[in-house]
Amino acid sequence: MKRAFFIMIFLTVLTFLTVGLSSSDADQKGARAAALVGAPVVYDGAVLTEDVTWRGTVLVKGFVVVAPQATLRIEAGTVVRFAGTASKNGAVRLVVQGRIQALGTADRPILLTSGRSRTARGDWGGISFVFSEKRNLLEHCLIEYADYGIDARFSTVNLKMVSVTKSRTAILAHDAVLLMTGGSIKESETGIEAHDSELELKDVTIADCQRGLLMHRSSAGVSSARILGNELYGLLSEDSRVKLSAGEFLKNGNGARFKGGEGQIQATRFIQNRETALQLSGARMKVQRCQFTGNSRDAIRLDDGRALISGNVFNSNNGFNLYNAGHEDASAILNWWGSDDKSVIAEKIYDAVHDPRSGSVQVFPWLTGKPALMP
Repeated sequence: MKRAFFIMIFLTVLTFLTVGLSSSDADQKGARAAALVGAPVVYDGAVLTEDVTWRGTVLVKGFVVVAPQATLRIEAGTVVRFAGTASKNGAVRLVVQGRIQALGTADRPILLTSGRSRTARGDWGGISFVFSEKRNLLEHCLIEYADYGIDARFSTVNLKMVSVTKSRTAILAHDAVLLMTGGSIKESETGIEAHDSELELKDVTIADCQRGLLMHRSSAGVSSARILGNELYGLLSEDSRVKLSAGEFLKNGNGARFKGGEGQIQATRFIQNRETALQLSGARMKVQRCQFTGNSRDAIRLDDGRALISGNVFNSNNGFNLYNAGHEDASAILNWWGSDDKSVIAEKIYDAVHDPRSGSVQVFPWLTGKPALMP
């Protein structure tokens, strides 16, 4: 009887130990498998001298350089995190000397972001293009929390449906060619800043930045762009050649300001900007078929007579519809001023009538009704 009892106890303990060991072993194997599946590929101070493809999750520490002969391809759905020690944070970046092809999709975009748990603007350096004039293409990508989201110098970059957000400067171009179709620039200190560069922007939104679009000695074609909610100004252009068409400047501080340069503004709406909607200083600009409505201060301010303003609509602006602050006469004929009453029109024009030191503004003949084809 005692022998049978001890045999039963021995078998029970053996069964318990066997099951326990098997369960523990299975758990460890499962943990190892999960770690292998979810583990990111880590790069720390790497130079890619051959073509490389990134997929899944990639962690960059320090920097990654794509050498001139190499191409970096990033597959749809990839997440790239940039994380370095505090002392190396300024150097955490992707440098492209060769070529990058980052092709996300609408359903599976590519994310390039901070690797920190508590994110902020400037967490990582950004993507730097250096002497890269190959076919660089980023499509359906989201770049966030960078110092310079994209920094292109003597390079060509093509962006399609790319969004850069919560960065210090979303896009910086020096002697570069930037083509951007769709996508957005949001919640950054500076949206796009270009020096001696060529820009082609179509269907792009620049919103909720301190400064929207800055251009210095550059040329730009900007069509169907929405520039809205930028704190200081939507656009500032100095000595540049610019063509704006079918766009919108809405609820910015200053809408757009041009210092020198030349170009045209067509079929563009300036609505509810808090300061001057459009300021022209020494700029040879043609302003046609534009709408100036509900701006808190002056609709257009001129510092000389080099602009031609014709075929536009002005109404409900709190300041003057046109303020001539220069000494030269200005031409603003064939516009709709919200009324065909001469005295009403004159009341909203600031020129030599108000201050003999200012040039006059020629407004006659004016339109007697709102033009049919307006934005």
